Amino acid sequence: KNNMALHKDKFEYMCHRHNRRSALVELPFVSELYQYSVSNDKSLAPVSQLKDLGVIVSNDLSWTPHIKVIANKARQKAAWVFSVFKTRSPVIMLTLYKSMVRSLLE
Repeated sequence: KNNMALHKDKFEYMCHRHNRRSALVELPFVSELYQYSVSNDKSLAPVSQLKDLGVIVSNDLSWTPHIKVIANKARQKAAWVFSVFKTRSPVIMLTLYKSMVRSLLE
């Protein structure tokens, strides 16, 4: 017997369709009509986006939420570099950019 307990608050599910135009064909079988539950006291509702292995996936399978988060982190890091380092030497700025900002974008 396995004594591992599941963390009920960490469960999420997301529904997406391959083709949005075919939604009317699938109408009697849409997954939003189903109720999923982890236990008797915790039921799951569909989410519009979730984070899996560090990548934010949206229900329309676009990369926009993930790109916005990564670009915002890089923008904040660049602002931090400019506020902390007063020198504007091209060599130092390029080194800081490559090591601290660009590494977030790659």
